[in-house]
Amino acid sequence: MLVTIVVALITAVIGPSILEIVKSKLKKSEELDDPMTFELEADITINEQLKVLQGEIGADRIWVTQFHNGGHFYSSGMSIKKFSIFYEVVSPGTSLVQQQFQNTPTSFFSRSLMEIYEKDELEVSDMEDEQHTTYGLRDTARETGCKSLFLVCLKTPSGKFHGSLGVEFVKEAHSFTEEEKEEIRSAASYISGTLATIHKSK
Repeated sequence: MLVTIVVALITAVIGPSILEIVKSKLKKSEELDDPMTFELEADITINEQLKVLQGEIGADRIWVTQFHNGGHFYSSGMSIKKFSIFYEVVSPGTSLVQQQFQNTPTSFFSRSLMEIYEKDELEVSDMEDEQHTTYGLRDTARETGCKSLFLVCLKTPSGKFHGSLGVEFVKEAHSFTEEEKEEIRSAASYISGTLATIHKSK
């Protein structure tokens, strides 16, 4: 009789605790398997990386674009290549441009995209200097306030071009040092890896 009471007591007291521990572990396991939770965590990681990069080089605006399918051409049924800004950080007093660059046809920026596709990066130290090649970006830069830009190609592990990391100075023109460029390239590599992980999980 005493044994029965002790067992019942242990079950009543310890049982719920064990059940809660098991529930907690199952919930964490489900969260890891949930693509939405996984992607949100990756999004936070990328935004934090952009903020770290901004703090290191003092840029006014940093963003990440990704290519995507934006529908199909009526005449051929072929997919329309577009890109959007998915991540962006700005310094105090600098406007966001993310909403201006959603579902943007790649044909709008074919020269600059071809440049970073072929050379992995693009640099314009002074958008207003007529002696500098701006790869067709001068008019857009005037609209967004960009004075200096360094763009790096984002690639998948297999080498597929899937987006870009852009670093802008808005308040004044800026000559990027080799050390700054290396920091931007390193951030681009990290972000590419994170994005590849997100896409692989879907």
